[in-house]
Amino acid sequence: MKLLGLQLRQSPNFLSYGILVLFAVSSVFFAFYKNTTCATASVNPTDFCARISIGITNSSSDVSYAPVRIPFISQGMQDLNYIDNFGSQAVGSDSTYNDISYMNQQLNSTDSAGWWFTLPSLIEETETLIDLYVGSLDQDSWRDNGFYFYNVSSGTDDLVTVTNNATFNITNNLALDTDVVLTQLAAWDCPLGVPSIDTGFLIDRWDTNNGYAIGVECEEQTLYNFVQIGSTKVRSAAPTSYGTRYNLKATYIAPDIVLSVNDVIANTGTVGSMASHNAEITMGNNLNKTWLLNAQISKNIITTNDIELNLIFNANDMEETTAATPSYSGTINDVSGNSHTVQYAMNRSQPYALTIASAVGVGFQDFVINPPINQNILPALNTDLITYGEENTNFPFYPMISSAAQNSGMPRQMMFGGLFTVLAMIISSLLLLATRTIPLAILTYGVVMYLGYLNNFYAIWYVLATIFILIAAYGSSKYLSEGF
Repeated sequence: MKLLGLQLRQSPNFLSYGILVLFAVSSVFFAFYKNTTCATASVNPTDFCARISIGITNSSSDVSYAPVRIPFISQGMQDLNYIDNFGSQAVGSDSTYNDISYMNQQLNSTDSAGWWFTLPSLIEETETLIDLYVGSLDQDSWRDNGFYFYNVSSGTDDLVTVTNNATFNITNNLALDTDVVLTQLAAWDCPLGVPSIDTGFLIDRWDTNNGYAIGVECEEQTLYNFVQIGSTKVRSAAPTSYGTRYNLKATYIAPDIVLSVNDVIANTGTVGSMASHNAEITMGNNLNKTWLLNAQISKNIITTNDIELNLIFNANDMEETTAATPSYSGTINDVSGNSHTVQYAMNRSQPYALTIASAVGVGFQDFVINPPINQNILPALNTDLITYGEENTNFPFYPMISSAAQNSGMPRQMMFGGLFTVLAMIISSLLLLATRTIPLAILTYGVVMYLGYLNNFYAIWYVLATIFILIAAYGSSKYLSEGF
């Protein structure tokens, strides 16, 4: 150590700075190594802690925007800081980072509950891969849970029911307010050139020209928003930006009916009076492949403006009570304060085989996290100099290096070899400055290069060739300067 100190004091200042930098990098590395909590992470579209990969194999015919039930224990997800108590901090994604919508529920339960993911396309006998990114570190991944109505067989497969109550007998000063996401025109049955109407209800307490309703319908390949007040229907063309949320609102202050989209009046109408339809409220009748993000009924809107029913479908407001394919049911809390009883029922076959992988870290902690499993990485004895084994995926920083090698356009051996060459050059140069011993520096260079071979990043010929060149260069210089 005394000799090393003397050598360092005789060396240039940049050597000391270099050693300090290496010490700092090593300290950061070992600070995070074996760390099981979230460090900084970076994936598109936002920052997350871990990724859960899910494989879905469809054993039935091709389907689009089909809901797939994936069971999770929500309380366990909270305990791991993967989601918060609102179900946020998580995003579903396909392989190219397009959002995959899903409906989660029962957040405070230690029982397994279904999270319903809607896949744009599921091909028969083909595995579809998606990722669930969890643990948003800056907590900017807030989301509206919503309720997804599939309804592709009987037209009443998915239904939300609010128990009948006299407080819903509203005949004037009424407001219906919803937020909606339409997935595609193909979800609706309205043949081109045939003037039939395919009507789906967002809020329905209407029948035979009595009561009120709001919804979406399709006629001659065009989707319309509509409000039904008594005997009068007012409608306007629905937004065609599928997959985008929009607000649909209707008010009735006799005799005026106003239908608004995103707080802009889309159409108006009149009806002199409205008789009450005394029945339960339903949501989702014939509503095909549509998300309902919230539903609100208000009364006395020109005086006290009282909210009578308010469903926001937060994940902690929904509880799955029955889960036996194809029948699923549960309850939804009414957050208006009026404690209306709300239940849902779904009839969804699930011909899907699931493969759910363990969560893996993404971002910086994925480069340095302690591997959860052991991997045998020692190269097998080779009969030649060009054969090498399977890359050590547990090597620190491997995901970053592998991604760079894949996207660089260069052969993987060249990318890994170049990296270890630079690393060997830096370390051996520092050692040379400290000891002034060229053979020791060459030996160190070879050890670093051999480390890359031991991790199966390149073949042994690359190490031998590099060492041969260094020894030949050193020998030549000695011969030229000193002779034999």
